[in-house]
Amino acid sequence: MWSNREIPLWKVFIIRLGVMLLLLAISRWLLFVFNVSNFPDLSVGEQFRLFFIGMRFDIWTLIIANLPFLVFYGIPFRFKYNKVYCKVVDILFVITNSLSITLNLIDVIYYRYIDKRMTSELFGFMQHTDDNQGGLVKQFLVDFWFMVLVFILFLITIIILTRRTRVKPAVVTNLRYWYTTSSLAFLLLIALSIIGLRGGLQNKPISIITAAQYTKPQNMVLVLNTPFTIGRGSSGDVLKPIHYYDDDELEELYSPIQKDLKINRFIDGDAKDYNIFMIILESHGQEMVSFYNEKRTETITPFLDSLLANSLSFNGMANGRQSIEALTSILSGLPSLMSKDYVESRYAANRLDGFGSILKQHGYSTAFFHGGNNGTMNFNSSAFSAGFDNYYGRDEYGNDDDYDGTWGISDMPFLQFTALKLNEMPKPFAAGVFTLSSHHPFKLPKGYELPDGNYATDFEKTVRYTDDALRHFFETISKYDWFDSTIFVIVGDHVNPEHRYDNYLNGYGQYQIVTAIYAPCIIKPLRTNIMAQQTDIGVSLIAALGYNDSIFSFGRNVFDSLQEPCFSSYLNNIYQYSDGKHMLQSDGNNITAVFDLDEDPCLNENLYKVGEEEQWNELNNKFRMLLQQYNNRMINNKLYIK
Repeated sequence: MWSNREIPLWKVFIIRLGVMLLLLAISRWLLFVFNVSNFPDLSVGEQFRLFFIGMRFDIWTLIIANLPFLVFYGIPFRFKYNKVYCKVVDILFVITNSLSITLNLIDVIYYRYIDKRMTSELFGFMQHTDDNQGGLVKQFLVDFWFMVLVFILFLITIIILTRRTRVKPAVVTNLRYWYTTSSLAFLLLIALSIIGLRGGLQNKPISIITAAQYTKPQNMVLVLNTPFTIGRGSSGDVLKPIHYYDDDELEELYSPIQKDLKINRFIDGDAKDYNIFMIILESHGQEMVSFYNEKRTETITPFLDSLLANSLSFNGMANGRQSIEALTSILSGLPSLMSKDYVESRYAANRLDGFGSILKQHGYSTAFFHGGNNGTMNFNSSAFSAGFDNYYGRDEYGNDDDYDGTWGISDMPFLQFTALKLNEMPKPFAAGVFTLSSHHPFKLPKGYELPDGNYATDFEKTVRYTDDALRHFFETISKYDWFDSTIFVIVGDHVNPEHRYDNYLNGYGQYQIVTAIYAPCIIKPLRTNIMAQQTDIGVSLIAALGYNDSIFSFGRNVFDSLQEPCFSSYLNNIYQYSDGKHMLQSDGNNITAVFDLDEDPCLNENLYKVGEEEQWNELNNKFRMLLQQYNNRMINNKLYIK
């Protein structure tokens, strides 16, 4: 089986490329095999269709990965039959193809956390300066050891393929004829490679968005492969200017500069000089919380359920799918509408004034708390840019006895640390805390006794732990004299990575998060189904405090009933925009789908028909106005009020 076998070069090309195309397709499809519960509506026939359609994108990866093989064996020179030369080319063949397979296999697991295939943000993540990256990699290898075995099987197959298809030296009887035919064959190889990289003979080369032609956005991951999304998405943060409207006209129609903030609902009393405290809950989608999800009959969030029942609650929507995106949306009113998150993008040096900057002008002291390693996800930078003067992380906590071994200080002790620091801050204060324990690898602290319950996964156990940490936190701060004059915001950063219920596996449910405001002295408890996105938080708080400052935000003031709901997101090169009634999906130029959220929250029935754009003009125009403001202001560094 391991013996050398020499065959003509043209057969080497056909056999190796054919087998590698199949291996790439299989490694791509393993994302479905290991995450089948995330795709509940795919029939067997649809699975086969998407598997084979994906080969169009696999060919792109095949050619990119095998450029050394194609060039070094394709060139019309006889030295390519030298044994040492052939061995070097074969080693490169194994390395480059193994790397492509590896990227696909990584996404089999990583997909669970971001609901898409990786793009260039992978490299931004690897460049973080905090010291937990090595530990995370080791933990992933331990937890998902079976993927290492799968990789070894692929690697052995590639090595066997290479050893069984050695190049047989050509017998040259007519040197001129050999050079002529070899040159023509090389030119043909180049031409076919170009066609393969373009994905065919159509006018435009295939891109990530091409996959949307074949399936719903949430299923695009099955058609695409990871090397393709990394290669074709590497410029995802390069925004293009948009000119749907004249600039002056657009400012009259829609502007993220919000003035004359009004209050005509929900608030009963004067909140001037109230403290502000935001609790950002790691991976708390509505699916995990019984208050939102009636299917969850046995709660794993008893304290949070009771807190929400005594709060003004909303149908919360995350503007992104990752923690690193959430903070900018919450603190600075900026949604995530490009392939790369803002803090890792080329626009991160833009001036971005968050609502913390406004509150400081009114005498507020500001601080942000996160128990993680200082620098993790650039949370400290995001907080500083939003106007928060002080940052408390693992370093400031100063006691690694409570270190969880991966991310930082466990929620229970860190929230108690936060409570003490809040009590020391000058009043009024504006502060926030970002929990971290309900994050992979989902470890419970030593000594913590988990209450009895129906926990399907280790993740759910950590959610219960965070809930207990919240209960103890509120027990502590309720004794302080500033408690009753504080507005608490409870919001998830993104949805949970593991799912029980099919109705959360779509472009709507994958963004539904916990969102509520707790301030019983001035805000009566009320459960609403009003859509509220993360970017709404800052501008709403400024309005609640009674300040009439202008504020930059792509959100809206939830205390003003005249401002219409809005939600925007971006995933797999598809924009989503909602007015609370309908969900529009677009590639940025053309509508691809429209859904009725009241009648069809699972997004099963696409109401949009080609040629019927006029019916959805109002909704599409709202989306276009937001997108033009977002792109052009991002490009021109106008994300603030002059």
